[in-house]
Order: sequence, then C-alpha cells, then structure tokens
Amino acid sequence: MLKVLAAAAALATAAMTTGPALAVTAATAANAPEMSRQEKRDHDLFLRASADFQRRGHSALARHLPALRQALDRMPTDYGQVVEQDERTIIRVSDPGDVLIMLTALAASGSKMEQPGSGAAAMPNVYGDITLMLASEAVEARRYEEGIAYLDRTLKIQPQNWMLLSEKIAALQGLARWEEALALADDALASPDLLMLLHRGPFYRRRGFSLIELGRLEEAKAAYEAALELDPEDANAKRELEYIDQLKAGASPTEPQVVAPLP
Repeated sequence: MLKVLAAAAALATAAMTTGPALAVTAATAANAPEMSRQEKRDHDLFLRASADFQRRGHSALARHLPALRQALDRMPTDYGQVVEQDERTIIRVSDPGDVLIMLTALAASGSKMEQPGSGAAAMPNVYGDITLMLASEAVEARRYEEGIAYLDRTLKIQPQNWMLLSEKIAALQGLARWEEALALADDALASPDLLMLLHRGPFYRRRGFSLIELGRLEEAKAAYEAALELDPEDANAKRELEYIDQLKAGASPTEPQVVAPLP
C-alpha cells in the first residue's frame, strides 16, 4: 500500500478545478479554493515523505513519522471528503482518476454548477493521505493496533474513504479478527458511495481472504471470482483461486500473508 500511495502522491501536487464542461478556465482557476498555510505545509511534508520513501525505502520514511503524526493531530474535525465551502463543492480526493470521476458525476448532476462563481473543485486529501501513510507503515511493520488507531481517527470524518477502509480490513486480518474484517468488507461492498462502487475489487479480495481463513472456501471462491469479473487481469485473485483449489485437494494451509498491495 505504501508504494501505491507514494506513486499516487507524485500526481497529487496541486488543487484541480472544473466548471460545468470539466474544463479549467481562467475564470474558474481564479476562483479556485486554496489550502490554508498549515494544510499546505502538511501537504508538502507528505510529498517529501513520499519522495523519500520512493527513493530510499522504509528507513527514509521513518525519519518523517514524528512530523507526520503531529500533522495528523492538526486535522480539522470537519475535514470531510465532500464538503460545501463558499458556494462551492470541495472534493478532497488525491487520486487523479477518482478526481475525474467525482467531478464528472457532479457536473452530470448539475450540483451548483450553474451558479455564477460556483462549481466543484478538487483538492488533495492531505490528512487522509497522511493517515494512510502512517497506517500503512504500521500495518506493514505488523503494529496492527496502531494502524487501526490512525485509521479510525480519520474514518470518523471520512467514513466512505475506500483506501482507509481497505487498509483497516488488512489490519484486522493481521490480528486474525476474521469476522470483523469480513463484516467491514461486506459493509463496503453494500455502500452506495460512488467511489466505493468503483473500487469493489479490493473489498472482494479482502472478503475472500477472510473467508478462506474462516474455512468457507466456496464463498471465498465466489468473492475472488467477483474480483476477476471486475478486473480479468487481477493477479492476486487468480493466485488465491489457485490456492483455494489446492486446499480443496487436501493441501495444508499456508501462513496468512495479509499485506497484499492494491493494484
């Protein structure tokens, strides 16, 4: 997850703005919302940590952790993913693909798009990204309870943040809390949230993983097959389906490896 997050961070270096036709014009750019000075500093910290991790790995990231924890402590209590601010809809989503999806959906709905000086604007999800970085580092180091604590803080404000939810399921699986992980995956798959619907693959895989450990192999197989329907090239799902076939043939279970990166 950390590698995925760091790669996405390289693309999420500035706020993006759109109008009804999803084109950034001089007028809309002039009306674009700005991050506060502190939020900008915390975003720069996140980008530096991401760049150091990409270049030098976990040891380089470690020196940023205290500052990242302090930054998370500064997260506003109303730091939602979609909020209304100054007659505009603000979307805090860092992934460029998700940004386009959300802005397109808002344009199609006509949400505040026809009012002068209004519209929708996308900004980096600074504290959501910092949360994911801290939690992913903790989970990959097998400090699962610490990771869950970070995730729960931000999920109270961003309950439909699909990346944080997926990481929490991984942490629960690391603690062998299979039923809780399964329930959270099922809740995510039942969510009507647009981004949750578009990112069902990771939750089907998380669901299948818990079901294997619970001995419910047929249900696990169905979950991984659902993931493959969404992405026929999903290597993780293919590998787990092969593992299920081996278990059915009498093979001994292997030690669970819960930290599987998102595609």
